[in-house]
Amino acid sequence: MFTTRQLEFHVTHTCNFTCEGCSHYSNHGHSGTISVKDATEWLYNWSRRVKPKHFVILGGEPTLHKDLVDMVYMVRMMYPDPYTKIDLVSNASFLHNHPNLPEALKATNTTLAISIHSIKDPNYGKRFKRGYNLAKEWRHSRGVRVEFWDFTNKHWIPQYTGYGAMMAPYEDNDPQQSWNHCVSKHALQLHENKLWKCPALAYLPMQAKKYKLSEKWSPYLKYKPLDIDCTDEELKEFLSREHESYCSMCPAKKLDPIIKQDPTLPVSYWEQKYDHMGDIIE
Repeated sequence: MFTTRQLEFHVTHTCNFTCEGCSHYSNHGHSGTISVKDATEWLYNWSRRVKPKHFVILGGEPTLHKDLVDMVYMVRMMYPDPYTKIDLVSNASFLHNHPNLPEALKATNTTLAISIHSIKDPNYGKRFKRGYNLAKEWRHSRGVRVEFWDFTNKHWIPQYTGYGAMMAPYEDNDPQQSWNHCVSKHALQLHENKLWKCPALAYLPMQAKKYKLSEKWSPYLKYKPLDIDCTDEELKEFLSREHESYCSMCPAKKLDPIIKQDPTLPVSYWEQKYDHMGDIIE
């Protein structure tokens, strides 16, 4: 059994928000939900080989998954040792669709982490308020452990430029420095029953399938995740690996966080914002 700092798992790739520069590309209107059956198989396989200190259930927006409660119970069943802290990260939009979620969170000792993405956009505020108030109610009246994570600007640093077909990697060509400044350096992804170094690499093939990305992405699309039938030596090497050539897709310089535009803007807005030359259309 090998330990790792963090392991993240998309229960769905669908998201109702389009947060600018999302490192999981969830702002690009992707779809696809992982069944509890498939998730159980994947976690059964990997939980016998890798024990994370921190397991994160996310997406996409996980509350869009109709079987989210079953998913929460299943994750704790696979990692019963309290050594593994479990977080459910949600933008709170559809908490009301899961009335049995508070009981599941308490029973599995799972923390509900509410991500906050704007404090200035009224459209976002209207959509966020209901879930925000419900999360506070669950914390005060139901005994659920709830945290509020501020992603309004402090921790929000885009790892690519542009959007959609005009999305481009950074070209600083210094993978060591990219690793040093990486915001996802410990965010291993469990995706398609494989382990991936980070969300930027794990979900890049989805981007390439939806959009005709430039040839600049070709080296990064050649990345090979780790299969479940890997040897212990291969797994150990994978988990201990830090910077590598693929890190060059992200910025090597320390960038300032951005204040995102309205997270409720539709995908079509972002697609139309960039013309065929990549210039901004105001």
